[in-house]
Amino acid sequence: MQRPPSRADVLDQEAFHRARGVFRLRDNPLPDTAVHALAAEVVARLERRAPVVVDPAPHAEDIEALCDALVSPREEAAAEMVLQARLDGMSIDVVYLGYLAGAARELGHRWDEDRVTSAQMTFAAGRIYGIMRGLRRAFVTDHLLHPVDQRALFVSVPGENHTLGVTMAADYFRRRGWVIDLRTGMTHHDLIASVPAESYPVIGLSAGSARMIFPLARLIVALRISNPAAWIMVSGKITDIVPDIVGLVDADGMAADADDAQAQMQAHVKIARQVSVARN
Repeated sequence: MQRPPSRADVLDQEAFHRARGVFRLRDNPLPDTAVHALAAEVVARLERRAPVVVDPAPHAEDIEALCDALVSPREEAAAEMVLQARLDGMSIDVVYLGYLAGAARELGHRWDEDRVTSAQMTFAAGRIYGIMRGLRRAFVTDHLLHPVDQRALFVSVPGENHTLGVTMAADYFRRRGWVIDLRTGMTHHDLIASVPAESYPVIGLSAGSARMIFPLARLIVALRISNPAAWIMVSGKITDIVPDIVGLVDADGMAADADDAQAQMQAHVKIARQVSVARN
């Protein structure tokens, strides 16, 4: 008899709390204005996905209740509601495109009507993002490409002037059998618009200085919403300048050089293939 999923199976607490840390307003290397901007990014990106039709769609009162929980003083209230919905059988698509995206849209309405404060908006958006990251196992199980192949997106973070390194890295990986899509010299909005939803098992981001921390964090937030199953790695000189960059921007890993990146990417693809085979 198959064991029913436990709360730990459903929600990855480590991923949840690490992601929430990006949105903290105290003891954060990012200024409050940048953290508020990250929160706005979460809501805006999810609002764009909210009208997607899901079946069965969550009831309007359930979405309102989730929004209430997101702005409540109880840190875990919203996560507990989503976790229970998953334990009760709600699919990851309905959770994401109906429940969380619907709550983001309701949160946006309340913001427009001055019914939530800037601080409430920020920690509510951070909670949504944290829940999404906590559900990463479900996204990996249900949304990776079939079959999981050696395909990746390499990106120069918007505002980064030095793009030779990421271009050379793309060529390096192509010579080793990877299918690499490369994006350089693009604005944030144009870049996100150019990335198809749920298309990449691996995304590599290149940045060269500490001033790129906010653009990098903003890009990761946006990419997580469009490609929630992707494994995201940071490379470039920023990894030497900011040794704790992984935690600061909620990346999955960082690479010191191309060989290191290849080893980590191949390890991730191997695990993803095993998940895909087990599921099928």
